[in-house]
Amino acid sequence: MSEFTGYDPTIENRDEIANTSTPVLFALSDVDAPEEIDPRPLVRHDDQANMGSCGGFGNTNNGEGLWGLVTGSMSNERQFSQLYAYLEAQRLDGLLGQDKGSTISSGLKVAKAGYLELKHLPYQTPYPRNARTLITDEMRAIANRPQGFRIRSHAWLESYDDIFKYLASKAGTVYLGTPWNDSFYSRNGVLESISFTNRDGGHAYAFLGYSKRVDRQGRNYLWRLNSHGNDSWTEVAPKVIDDLCKHKWSSIVGMSDLLTPGPNRVLWKEAKPLG
Repeated sequence: MSEFTGYDPTIENRDEIANTSTPVLFALSDVDAPEEIDPRPLVRHDDQANMGSCGGFGNTNNGEGLWGLVTGSMSNERQFSQLYAYLEAQRLDGLLGQDKGSTISSGLKVAKAGYLELKHLPYQTPYPRNARTLITDEMRAIANRPQGFRIRSHAWLESYDDIFKYLASKAGTVYLGTPWNDSFYSRNGVLESISFTNRDGGHAYAFLGYSKRVDRQGRNYLWRLNSHGNDSWTEVAPKVIDDLCKHKWSSIVGMSDLLTPGPNRVLWKEAKPLG
């Protein structure tokens, strides 16, 4: 087992995530799925660099994807602070002061309390020496204000169909914490297969839509946004999703701005690009 430099799947509280989730009650046959949902014009790729902050990046990528889902547009003013999301989740995990990643379960709590806009706490590396005191009560008050942006529910997703219908119905976006090794990097922007080893690390990232590319069963490839500098947007094959869903370390959750997940009505083809 390798040393974890980001998300540590062995400390994840999966029972808490599952027990506090909102069931997705609509069937795949009920979803009027568009041919594709391309989130690339709405959410920019940012690099976590030399810090184990993937949990914060995956979390805020979902928040930014949700904002695009609601408004059909995204601007630099609506970027969320990855560092705030990371350090606040670490505080809840009892890891603050050590660059040892954060859990999906604590990331969800941060997202439900409220995202902090990037302008209030820009990203910085390496891991801040003042991490224990960097987040102020004023920042928390801004993030947690009633008119702030927060998710209101999450759904525990266990299969490709669960993930696809969540995305296709526009109920929300998908936040993942999974094993990770070099086989997870894309080849020319497409990931067809992965393998697991006994030395895998952990990583958090986001699925924000799906492409027109399909497998032999007619299942769409999903758009993954990763926070590594050499691996940003990737079309991920359904077979990879099947393998991830079977792995004991995977935590896959749908994140929604709605009180109860349900179909949303955003015309993605008319969405405005990043400002």
